[in-house]
Amino acid sequence: MQPTYLSYDKGTIVIRSEAKVPYSTWDERIRAFRAQGLYYREIVDFLKKSELSEIKDDVEDLPPCPELRCGGITMRTYQKRALGAWDKAERRGVIVIPTGAGKTVIGMKAMELVNQPTAVVVPTLDLLEQWRKRVQEALGTEVGVYGGGENTVRAVTICTYDSAYIKAAELGN
Repeated sequence: MQPTYLSYDKGTIVIRSEAKVPYSTWDERIRAFRAQGLYYREIVDFLKKSELSEIKDDVEDLPPCPELRCGGITMRTYQKRALGAWDKAERRGVIVIPTGAGKTVIGMKAMELVNQPTAVVVPTLDLLEQWRKRVQEALGTEVGVYGGGENTVRAVTICTYDSAYIKAAELGN
């Protein structure tokens, strides 16, 4: 059986496979299956479990990532519970707490826990700047920014919603 090839193309996952993969549809133009990028994890899980063929995965093209460690940040009990629940849910979900209750702290601790390149998407330029400052101070790493005229990717990149949407094809993988 031929290997299954995965690649990224402007917000979608291109799947060159002999078998149909969940979440995908046939794209006659490229003679391959295609799925929305948000299903990447489910597609990889399906392929690994099905053992249909060897997987050649060229989707991720991540920037180098130093070890992310939060210096001097202490979490409150409810923040620890929120982070623990997110981790237990296979690191998926939304953490909803009131303004000023420490979502940034939880986010930075999540970055430390995952220790992988991370994109943070915020609604305003003010929040972008707040996140940039806090992340640089706490993690001691240079921060990439997409928004307000800046377009740089680093291990931690902060984006505005608008810039993330407009640049999704460029940022996606």
